[in-house]
Amino acid sequence: MTTPFDPRETGPAADPRAIPAVDVAAAYRAYHERLFLTVLRSTRDAEVAHDIVQEAFLELVRAGRAGRVPDNELAWLHRVAMNRVIDWSRRRARWAGHVPCEEGLADGPEAAAISREEGRELRAALDTMSHDARRALVLEGQGFEPAEIAPIIGRTGQATRTLLCRARRRLRETLVLQPT
Repeated sequence: MTTPFDPRETGPAADPRAIPAVDVAAAYRAYHERLFLTVLRSTRDAEVAHDIVQEAFLELVRAGRAGRVPDNELAWLHRVAMNRVIDWSRRRARWAGHVPCEEGLADGPEAAAISREEGRELRAALDTMSHDARRALVLEGQGFEPAEIAPIIGRTGQATRTLLCRARRRLRETLVLQPT
């Protein structure tokens, strides 16, 4: 990091333009794709990921103009981008609970009771499964692909796809055969 500009100093160090500049174009060429893929894994939305990466590079431009040149550009960009991802996910979660309820679409007490009962049945059915099968199903329900689930549960991609297929079939059979 550089020292702050002191207007009382004289000579070349007193000129703010003498502060080493950030080569944003080189940083963009070197880190854009890697940063984009990291953000995409977190957001699962290409447009949002593009926006966040663009904001991170704009912040690098601002930091360079202010004389705050990061020592490790990639680490700095990654931290800025991940902070933006956290902000985005908080906003998304906050607004998810504020969806206006249209006339006739609100759940009544009967629908709420049925939903709770279905949730209990689903949890009971999941409890009968192996740890890996249950974990894989839950991760898949959260939007993860089998290729992403495989390393988490310590299996190959094909073994994970087979496990998921069998677990879904067993879950369907368990839920359909339960007495109502």
